[in-house]
Amino acid sequence: MTGKEKNMSPALYDSFIADYYDESPIVRQRTQDVAFYRDAVRECGDPVLELGCGTGRVTMALAQMGKRVTGLDLSERMLEHAARKRAALNKEERERFHLVQGDMTKFDLGEKFQLIIIPFRPFQHLLEVRDQVACLERVRKHLRPGGRLILDVFQTDAERMHDPIHMREAPLVEYRSHDGKHVRISERVAAFHRAEQRNDVEMIYTVEHPNGRKERLVFAWPLRYFFRYEVEHLLARCGFRVAAEYGDFDRTPIRDNSPEMIFVAEPGW
Repeated sequence: MTGKEKNMSPALYDSFIADYYDESPIVRQRTQDVAFYRDAVRECGDPVLELGCGTGRVTMALAQMGKRVTGLDLSERMLEHAARKRAALNKEERERFHLVQGDMTKFDLGEKFQLIIIPFRPFQHLLEVRDQVACLERVRKHLRPGGRLILDVFQTDAERMHDPIHMREAPLVEYRSHDGKHVRISERVAAFHRAEQRNDVEMIYTVEHPNGRKERLVFAWPLRYFFRYEVEHLLARCGFRVAAEYGDFDRTPIRDNSPEMIFVAEPGW
């Protein structure tokens, strides 16, 4: 079952990126977080709401555990891919797995959840503090008593905030798609905006089709970066208390070289 909010603006991921997303090794090789969220659901219970669910990479894994899961995303094209995955599930799994097109700063689902998760960076698309607060306030209103929020952002690398070396295009991965395309992915920072704590980022797809046709596709977006105590204060401002913090999905503490900042938070009723 899918739902949709009215009068929604076009989404960032309603572009070519939706069609390349699932096959990218950057996404396919990201498995540690799925195991982490499975464990979190075992501990916290369901129903679960994932904000920024995209093509359903995490949501699907939770539905296959026998849990009731709702995935919300702004992008219609990403949700189309998620819906095709949902259609391949068995009847019981499909009945537990719902998709909703919605804005993570404005949603009202008429339901409360035991666990709300925001995996793999969608919160970092919220550039303004007012939008971050709006999202967290929506989360708080949708949590059951005793429910939890898990928010994952990357730990900011100071060098990537200012060093012009990152403005050069750097290769990331290359692969061959299921339909025979040869795809090379590279990235660069197009502009630094330290006062706003964001970078303008470009991910470049160089694609050679089976018939020899070549194209260069650029996915460009602004990405907000956060610092540990900024997120702690933001959560406190929105009525949460931090129950746990991790620097990676193996639940190690946040250290100088930690790649992630994972916050497990509870409403402070």
